[in-house]
Amino acid sequence: MKQLRARNIRDLLRMAEKELVEHRVPNARRNAEWMLCHLLGWRMLDLYVHSNTRLDDERVDAYWASIERRAGREPLQYILGSTEFMSLPFDVRPGVFVPRPDTEVLVEQADTLLRALPLHQSLTALDLCCGTGIIGVSLAHRLGNLDVTCVDISPEAVELTGQNARKNEVADRVRVVPADACRYLEMWTERVTAIVCNPPYIRTDELAALPREVREHEPMLALDGGRDGLDFYRRVVPLTRPRLADGGFVMFEIGDTQGDAVAGLLRDAGFFHVYITQDLSGRDRVVTARQERSHG
Repeated sequence: MKQLRARNIRDLLRMAEKELVEHRVPNARRNAEWMLCHLLGWRMLDLYVHSNTRLDDERVDAYWASIERRAGREPLQYILGSTEFMSLPFDVRPGVFVPRPDTEVLVEQADTLLRALPLHQSLTALDLCCGTGIIGVSLAHRLGNLDVTCVDISPEAVELTGQNARKNEVADRVRVVPADACRYLEMWTERVTAIVCNPPYIRTDELAALPREVREHEPMLALDGGRDGLDFYRRVVPLTRPRLADGGFVMFEIGDTQGDAVAGLLRDAGFFHVYITQDLSGRDRVVTARQERSHG
């Protein structure tokens, strides 16, 4: 442990930034500030208003322990134990995939399609590979007539999704199931309005090039999509159409080069209305396939 006694906030932040820069942590200054705000329960502005404040040894030690974890390239979200997604708070923990802003595109698209349905209609959704539960919990929070079943093979993810459903006050409409997503679909007998999923889609040969935060700390099961990144899609897509209600839809997050391939898999499975949505950077991010309404 560095000699940090009797350090005021300004000097402590300067030392922390230097430590993070030396370990090539991106956005070092902001990381140092976020971690100190989290420890003290302050806003960012408070750090500057009270920059001459000296912290007691216990809090200094706790802060530096978090700096050392970040210098080891542990994800910031794991250190803070939380993140924000769709303006909602979510708990995060080691061993469970860290939420990304990219997934907000999927939630916004699913929300739009669900709101186009009759408001009095009870809606149901399956959130496959739910991780922290950001998709299912966010949709349940936005739509009071939506019931969601979240599925993940990881016991840690299942527990965390339940925790986040309670945190966001939708636990009465979010059911969490520990299961392999494809096997669960094979056993599922009801028809649902929507199937949403952010699956593992990184090509195996690209894993080694991921940032250290990802490749050294996040679960490979949530990342590795096989040789071309499409293994999960090949398994799950043929199972989706028979599980959708008339007018329902299936929606996947994808890697930015996978749009045409995933759209092709959905068309091969019998979907006619298939389209790709881009993120704010103009990259392919979501593929949606809609079930035709019956005219009987």
